[in-house]
Amino acid sequence: MSEHVFSMRLHCTYSGADNAIGQLQVSHLADGEWQPFELNLLSPGFSVYVYSLFTCQHTYFRINCAESGLALTAADGALELIAGNDWIINRLHVDFSGVLRSGEASADQIQHVIERMSHCPVSRNTRAIPDSQTTVHFS
Repeated sequence: MSEHVFSMRLHCTYSGADNAIGQLQVSHLADGEWQPFELNLLSPGFSVYVYSLFTCQHTYFRINCAESGLALTAADGALELIAGNDWIINRLHVDFSGVLRSGEASADQIQHVIERMSHCPVSRNTRAIPDSQTTVHFS
């Protein structure tokens, strides 16, 4: 059975207590190379869906960090999504690594951020995925 594999990564800088986006760069793995992801009218629909899932997770990551008193300087994110030949998602792994400007992330705060990320609108409207994993860590 053939699989459809999608890999995206992002690097973002932030400012302010609300972790407002300063700069955001998103890239995707295409033909074995990391390339900038440029959303446009010709973007394949499923790639747009993967991007929307990733950016929704990022939004809930940065907002819930701010609400937990974790001010970010920067973060790197990674997403790997594998769908079967039928386009049903079998695997979704999301990871965010944040650099704190202020605050100290306790295990409870990290779990809270991860739990809140599951409430992003795109995640809420995605059926259960057999292999789903979200990780968050800070330096």
